[in-house]
Amino acid sequence: SRFRGRRSSESAHSRRSCRYCQLATRCSMDSLASSNMVVAEVKTLGPMGLPIGAVEAFFCAAVAMVVLRLELQRRAGTGPNLGSRQGGWYAENCKRLLKECAPEAAGLFTCLTLAAALRARGDAHGVSESDAEAWEQINSEWPLLLTADTLLSLQAMLRLVVLISVVLRAGGGAAAPLADEATCLWLFAGLARVGLLARTSVYMLDGPLGGMLPAACEVAVVPMLLVLSKSTLRRAPLTLGLVLAATVSFASRNYLALADEDDKHLADSTFMLAHTLDCLAAFAYLFRTALIDTGSRGVSTGFTHLLMPVQAGLSAYYFLQAFMAVPELVGKGLPFEALQIGNTAALGAYLGASALYFAECFDGRSATVAAV
Repeated sequence: SRFRGRRSSESAHSRRSCRYCQLATRCSMDSLASSNMVVAEVKTLGPMGLPIGAVEAFFCAAVAMVVLRLELQRRAGTGPNLGSRQGGWYAENCKRLLKECAPEAAGLFTCLTLAAALRARGDAHGVSESDAEAWEQINSEWPLLLTADTLLSLQAMLRLVVLISVVLRAGGGAAAPLADEATCLWLFAGLARVGLLARTSVYMLDGPLGGMLPAACEVAVVPMLLVLSKSTLRRAPLTLGLVLAATVSFASRNYLALADEDDKHLADSTFMLAHTLDCLAAFAYLFRTALIDTGSRGVSTGFTHLLMPVQAGLSAYYFLQAFMAVPELVGKGLPFEALQIGNTAALGAYLGASALYFAECFDGRSATVAAV
């Protein structure tokens, strides 16, 4: 959410309460030294009570999807032209795809059902009287999610669903975009997150989907990423070591000032390290999509191309909408800019990879239909 406040160390909950959300709010700095009251920024609301920025973002996303669909149909010459021979072929392929994707659909349905159930239950964490007003402001600004942390929690759950699909359907011998270099970088990011959560609770997520659920998802993906990355770790350890060293150097020069004094530099740098590696993994994913042979288009590959932009969009929306720069929380360098630009660039990389993949799929199907 968009409120932030410095609290005394009397309450551990107020130190970690919606820490991501606390970063993104403008505070009255005149009263910061003399009072620990939270100053909340009231956002202008648009239709249906949503923030104006959210309405604009959803509108732009809808326009982009329509433009992408029209461009793919123009290039491939395919589409659901009902009543035609081509339309019948399209419907048959949709039915076949639903049957093949049954495990992925079941996993995604389970994930969304769990998220909806937890959201319907509401925030089960107790809130102290001193934080009640701030939490009420958060809930009013995020009426559907209760807190912006829900976006990142849902992202962690979707990542787990994607990796389960990739691991269960691996072994066919065909190259996949989410493998090798991409999963190695994602593995390093996952290890950084797990280490961060084990060291401090400052970066724990709050809200109805927060707490141990996203932490468990982060831990669960590590062994899966290790399975997908083990061949690359053996083949190119020096290259990966150099990339990791450069990323650590960047993170040590751009980090927030959010953690406690004992973990100040290490924890904040680790947080930046994880997100920087995520951005590099997204571009590795894009390059692999553009370079690998796409002759075999498995169910897991298509499912991955569908969900990766979605999970990246949750993170990008969070850092752009609920992550306003606060100079007092800058530890070193330009951490707010790095997080916002990095997550937006990662979303663009995943969208580009998906556009390439589905354009080639439509081109191949168009050639098949023309031959028939």
